[in-house]
Amino acid sequence: MKTFTVILVYSLIFSIKSLAQITVKGRVQEPSGKCLSFVSVGLLNTDMSLVKATVSDEQGVFVFDKIEVGKYLLTATAVGYQKAVSAIFEVENTTSELVPLVLHETITALGEVSVSTKKPFIEQALDRTIVNVANSIIGSGSTALEVLTKIPGVTVDFQKEQVELRGKEGVMVQIDGKQSYLSGADLVGMLRAMASDNIDKIEIITNPSAKYDAAGNAGIINIRLKKNTNLGTNGLLTLGLGSGVHFRSRSSLALNHRTNKLNFFGNYSINKGGNFFDLALERNQPDGNFRNIVAQHTHLVFNVLGQNAKAGVDYFINKNTTLGIVWTGLWTTQNEAGLSSFNARRNIEQPIYSEASTQKTLDIISQNQLANINFQHSFKNKSQLSADVDYGYFEKNLGNSLKTSVIKQESDAEKLIPELLNQAKTSIEIKTFKVDYNINLNKIWKFETGIKYANIISKNEVKLESGEAGNLILDTNLSSNFEYQERVNAGYVNFTGKINKVDLQAGLRAEHTRSVGRLSVPNQTKVRDYLNWFPSVFISKPLSDKQTLIFSYSYRIDRPNYQNINPARSFVDLFAYSVGNIDLKPQYTHAFELRYALKNGFFGSLAANYITGLILSVNNVSEGNKMYRSSQNFGESKGYILTLGQPISVHKSWQMQATLLGYYTQFQFDFEGKSFSAANISSRLNLNNGFVLPRGWSAELNGWVNSPSVFTIMESPWLSNIDAGVQKTFAKKLKLKLSLQNAFNTAVAKNTMKGNYSLQTARLLMDTRILMLNVSYPFGNQQVKSARQRRTGSEDESKRVN
Repeated sequence: MKTFTVILVYSLIFSIKSLAQITVKGRVQEPSGKCLSFVSVGLLNTDMSLVKATVSDEQGVFVFDKIEVGKYLLTATAVGYQKAVSAIFEVENTTSELVPLVLHETITALGEVSVSTKKPFIEQALDRTIVNVANSIIGSGSTALEVLTKIPGVTVDFQKEQVELRGKEGVMVQIDGKQSYLSGADLVGMLRAMASDNIDKIEIITNPSAKYDAAGNAGIINIRLKKNTNLGTNGLLTLGLGSGVHFRSRSSLALNHRTNKLNFFGNYSINKGGNFFDLALERNQPDGNFRNIVAQHTHLVFNVLGQNAKAGVDYFINKNTTLGIVWTGLWTTQNEAGLSSFNARRNIEQPIYSEASTQKTLDIISQNQLANINFQHSFKNKSQLSADVDYGYFEKNLGNSLKTSVIKQESDAEKLIPELLNQAKTSIEIKTFKVDYNINLNKIWKFETGIKYANIISKNEVKLESGEAGNLILDTNLSSNFEYQERVNAGYVNFTGKINKVDLQAGLRAEHTRSVGRLSVPNQTKVRDYLNWFPSVFISKPLSDKQTLIFSYSYRIDRPNYQNINPARSFVDLFAYSVGNIDLKPQYTHAFELRYALKNGFFGSLAANYITGLILSVNNVSEGNKMYRSSQNFGESKGYILTLGQPISVHKSWQMQATLLGYYTQFQFDFEGKSFSAANISSRLNLNNGFVLPRGWSAELNGWVNSPSVFTIMESPWLSNIDAGVQKTFAKKLKLKLSLQNAFNTAVAKNTMKGNYSLQTARLLMDTRILMLNVSYPFGNQQVKSARQRRTGSEDESKRVN
């Protein structure tokens, strides 16, 4: 391996030296100094003929290689900005560093009225999808979870309580590049508690490189919070009120203060309101020599109080060295109360033999905090060293009370428990440390490397009492302690460069994992120790000055969520519960993607994913008329995804973005003692319309429709949603927004689950038709430079807290 690495490095250096050339490098920015990403930049001769074209990167930097000595000028264009043309400059040296090219926002005067263009809600960059939440009318006054449901390819399964990307579980969710430390129901809870008015944009990265943790077969969703752009103090205050069936209120405050040496930043948001959960479930399942035809209906009303806070400081020791400290916190209180009805028959023609009604109350108090210390230094040779130390702590206390009244019960039916009390406490401690180093080997090639260490300890205590009211007895078989510890050591190398006109990136990541799970009842210990290698390759070739082709491949892993391996039970009612699986193993994914992009905004991609050890959470029937949900390693799947996106300028005041996703998926798995082979063809169409109207008015009309689909044993019918909103901008950028979400109050989820000897149907409704009024007001100096966007070391670990 060492000999191969040496040969590879020397071969790269030899190739690099043979490609020496004159390079023109520059940067695109706003007048405030804020960098502009993905701007089209052209290099022109003095007669205005085009020499070369490119696109600026995330830092606003653009590069032209193999340029001959002579005189040139630059031009730059971007949606929402006026076209910029530079002065004539001369190329003489090996490298020409140009003064920044400044773009101004487009403003068209109409008498006393000014109409300015706005960024589209959805933009397609070469390596990611960008959703501009900050200027969205429909996105204002809502939550991060509601915004995610409007993004092409992103779905929220409210029944399973998880976020999926392009039909796949295992999404890694980041906040400003830092892991959220949550997954499953807790991640959904956090996103539901997070006010969307704090969000600037959301980035969807479907195929990350070796620099990122290998976890997450579906990719990365990075939520970037609002920052402001020189010296001084500013802030943004937002207030929102609205109602569906239940009233809700949301407010947030963001502050930023910057001096020559220090930048202080912080924000706080609070989200309070009600919602309901209405689930109808029907089951046809075996019970010895009989069948059970079961009907369940649960209606819960829940109130949520969510608080998010963030505070930090960056200290600029000198122009090359920065030290930063960031703290984030989330506190959530959720109370649920409602009624669950149940009845069971031996078959459809038989009378009910068991019928009951259960009064359910659930109280959840949770907190999630993360402290990060980060350091960054740039050396004279233009190499860069960065380091992060993270400490995260998550805690959840749950109390679940079920009081069941028997309406009818035949003598041969199982006796129902009058009262059940389930109390659970979970604490998860995560410590990570990582160091990254990158260096430009020459003007073309860049080398990156890094190491990471992560240590996770999860402790779970479950106490279950049952019996007659006022005389509950501890159930020693279902009460237990479960402790899980996991250590991951990782390292990676990454080469980025260019050969002729082809951009290349190749990386290799190694991760060694050791985990130990200990369960008290029954006494059980599970140890796993494994080493994995994760390669990644990216190739980008411009087919012309207006079109680019990109190929990418990566190999990824999904380790089980910490709570999915915890065997403790969590009850919906006496007849339905969830349970963890201590034998659950990781799943692995080979991910390929071919992307095609035109400068006019058209975007297309064909992705293929091959998964082994597929992890799925499914409903299993057992114990007569009961069912339980558990995660299992099912088998294998193959998925092919076609994505087509096109911005359409219907009129100068009407911009549309159309995105079509087509899915073809094959599954091979075992369920209920039978081998299944299932295939699926489905699609999703998103249409996002933005209207710029006179006198400071604007409007949005967005919608999506999903075709019927199959996912292993689960089939879903047609689903759709329409949102609308209007906005009025007053003096000093005061904005008033009115939005209506889910205008036709369509169902959140419908599905049918077919097993070897069972059939289940489910329909879920929630309070999603919401009318919101939102007011936002920025104050202070609106030209304060933003705080640094940092990615901490806690990447793989955070998404697995459940």
